[in-house]
Amino acid sequence: MDMKAQRIVCACNRKGKIRIYGARHMDDCMRGQIRLLWPFKVFFGIRSIWGGWEQGFIYNFGEFLTRTEAWYVALDARQILYRCGGDTTDGGTLYSENLY
Repeated sequence: MDMKAQRIVCACNRKGKIRIYGARHMDDCMRGQIRLLWPFKVFFGIRSIWGGWEQGFIYNFGEFLTRTEAWYVALDARQILYRCGGDTTDGGTLYSENLY
């Protein structure tokens, strides 16, 4: 097994240095983290704190990848199981739905 092989691990949203992880973008896991970090703002709705966040993925070395960067890692690792319309957008755009 090649220990240097990159693989997509999970979805991630980031804003500055803050990262929120989950199996999919805005799944229950991500929503739970938001509730813990900003409980007073959740009262007004998650969308009120969601502006300016970038959606991407984390790969097995812990770095954040944009959807386009993640597309190439997943393609190289043969992780793309399903095609859902992002193949040519911005040179390739990864969605959680591509992975499982």
